[in-house]
Amino acid sequence: MAGIDVPEIHSIFASSGTDETYCAIKNEINSRCREAKVFTEQLFEKTHQYLDPDIVKELPGQFHQRFWEIYLAASLLEAGLSLQHSNGRDGPDICIQVDGESKVWVEAVTASPGQGSDAVQEAEFGTVRSVPDDQIKLRLLNAFAEKSRKYERYRGRNWVGLNEPYIIAINAAQVPSARRELQIPRIVRSLLPFGFQVLHLNRENLELTDTSYEYQGEVVKISGTEVETTSFLNPKYSGISAVIYSCADVSNYPIEISNALLLFHNPLAVNPLPIGFLKKGHEYWVEQYLKNKNWNQEQSV
Repeated sequence: MAGIDVPEIHSIFASSGTDETYCAIKNEINSRCREAKVFTEQLFEKTHQYLDPDIVKELPGQFHQRFWEIYLAASLLEAGLSLQHSNGRDGPDICIQVDGESKVWVEAVTASPGQGSDAVQEAEFGTVRSVPDDQIKLRLLNAFAEKSRKYERYRGRNWVGLNEPYIIAINAAQVPSARRELQIPRIVRSLLPFGFQVLHLNRENLELTDTSYEYQGEVVKISGTEVETTSFLNPKYSGISAVIYSCADVSNYPIEISNALLLFHNPLAVNPLPIGFLKKGHEYWVEQYLKNKNWNQEQSV
């Protein structure tokens, strides 16, 4: 198996950096940063042979982006999946090996808060506001679109085979309020047209009789531009087998790190993954899809 030359694991924090989080951890400015340093080094020790050699060079300037790749690889290993070295310089970030021969490719991306009028703003201390659900959806959809375009380039250069599954792994830890979730996770509601939940009450006694969801086929930007929330109903994206989603970061993660992952299967995937592929965390798929847009969504935890 191909690998990379790493002097010593602590060297990932040996360089001077421009990223604020990287510098805080490197200098161990408090106990939390010391813990984050040890945690990152431990994950890197387990995963460095599977990742892009440039990850050490890029960590000081893009800490969270590169940390997500390290965390993701470590989580997949913890979930019992086998990895092999992926040439991240030219192709997808992570390669999962199945049955000794088949490959599943994973492309990692971190969603940003965005810029301009549609950016997701931090909540102000001491004030009350609604969670900016649509704005957060826009950030997730932007990340999804970016890596969908990369899939087309990978296919065009034959770096991903015609019959090989391709997963987009989105991390939203840097998007304010992204951790505030409803019953159906936001990533599901971004790729399928679920709106807000509707409660059905008996008019006479106001007892709850049923629940349903509004249909929301698009998110509207401040400019009036509509961004569709139906990617997993669109054959254009059938090359995307699934999406992995997480809000884990270097300071917020579960004891079993793979439990921070959510795997959402694309119902139209030409190279689908088997249900139960991840074995850890949360898994969502469409149980039934009808042409009249009525479908049931099931969850396996």
